[in-house]
Amino acid sequence: MKTKTILATTIAAAIMSATASAAEVKVEWQNVDDYRDIEAVNEIQSRFEKRIIDGLTEYWKKLGERLPADNTLSITMTDLDITGRVEPTYGATAASYVRVLDEISYPSMSFSYTYTDAQGNVISEDDDVRIKDLGARSGTIRSVMGSGKDTLYFEKRLMDRWFSETFNQ
Repeated sequence: MKTKTILATTIAAAIMSATASAAEVKVEWQNVDDYRDIEAVNEIQSRFEKRIIDGLTEYWKKLGERLPADNTLSITMTDLDITGRVEPTYGATAASYVRVLDEISYPSMSFSYTYTDAQGNVISEDDDVRIKDLGARSGTIRSVMGSGKDTLYFEKRLMDRWFSETFNQ
């Protein structure tokens, strides 16, 4: 019983310290209607956009967990082109649409960011970051399996790469 209590306490402390050591991450989405491709497929557009925006915002915050607690990362999203392209399909009763993933429909995003320390001093910033993944569908069976479990897999992989290169994390 004592071992279980110690284990539970250790896990709780680790979770609390991980949360406490995360930088504050602020994400703003500008002019979403002008984005290159955030088009819904057989879903209500507003609901689809909200799901995409919420998913990517949550992932920016998850990435911020790798940064020191007193720092702040502010991201302003200015464009997004999610993986794939929308194509019509023709069934027996009506036309519908499907998002096709191929080698020419890669994810890309544009944003600006400012990374500051606890005193508000700018550590790094860029007014025009443009990232894309030209090899989004090439890779290992692991990437194929991951993409089947997460509809934003390729976009998150793109964000991961940028974050690692920019913050050496």
